[in-house]
Amino acid sequence: MTPPIEPPARPSRPEGPRGGRQLAGRRRGAGKRFLVVGDLLDAVLVDTTATAVGDDDPAARIRHRPAGAAGVTATWLGWLGADVDMVGRVGVDDVYRHERSLLDAGVRPHLRYDAQTSTGALVSVRSDAGRTAMADGAASASLTAEDVPEELVARADIVHLTGGALFGSGGADRVAALVARARTGTARVALDPSSVAAVRSIGASSFLEAVHGVDVITPNQAEALELTGEATPSAAVRVLTRHVPLVVLTLGEYGVMVGRRGRPAQTVPATPATVVDGFGAGDAFAAGFLRAWATDPVRVGAAAREGARVAARAVGFVGGRPPV
Repeated sequence: MTPPIEPPARPSRPEGPRGGRQLAGRRRGAGKRFLVVGDLLDAVLVDTTATAVGDDDPAARIRHRPAGAAGVTATWLGWLGADVDMVGRVGVDDVYRHERSLLDAGVRPHLRYDAQTSTGALVSVRSDAGRTAMADGAASASLTAEDVPEELVARADIVHLTGGALFGSGGADRVAALVARARTGTARVALDPSSVAAVRSIGASSFLEAVHGVDVITPNQAEALELTGEATPSAAVRVLTRHVPLVVLTLGEYGVMVGRRGRPAQTVPATPATVVDGFGAGDAFAAGFLRAWATDPVRVGAAAREGARVAARAVGFVGGRPPV
């Protein structure tokens, strides 16, 4: 793997009041409208010293947070000052709570509710041995293209589809239908595969067929290798650009690899960060990248650097979402 490249100095951030948040309204992407479609979950985040079955840790840190890939990306877009709508599905008892948390982050919620099942849930356990995550998509897993209002698609400049719960339970037909709905307007369409498990449940070749018509795909390294069967990020990027014109592959501390059809891959360094919790960093990256790319689709490297800057900010918080 390509070693890390020393990144440029981190730019200062414009400030301004809005609901208690700092805004970047003067940054690239202002004036564009975003629609995020995907999973909205309740998370239980555990930080523990226990590493084996039977270990007892009375001092574990356990936090409850709203989560889900789409919720994280949408709230970072709102925190950045973007004009953003989100479509998701939750249990009937949780509609107001999730609407309120999105509104507080500057996001307009369009939540469908499910009276037959509960809001999706995620448990993430982090210890010295690593991280283990378990998810139950529940209501989010039943979100379909029919839940996405055509009028929202028609008004959007960017439609972003994301979430392991969204993709992992409906097969290739659901992914293809969501892409088709996103393409009914004039918006550019972005898609994050969201999890290796989602790719495996659909099948790599079926997943790639289903994303036909997407303008940009934003996998992490594990997802890209699973989608392509390749052994290295650069080889995976070459394969993915045969299916999607723009590939933005996140490599954690090694930065980002950008691939465009017919061009050599470009590596963008990570932004230095003090990591409190890496949960949701990729979804925060997507927000920063999409906001910059919305206005200037040519300067993809600059948009990737903005994504890396936002991801570096996100790892400083527990739970992935920005501070409110």
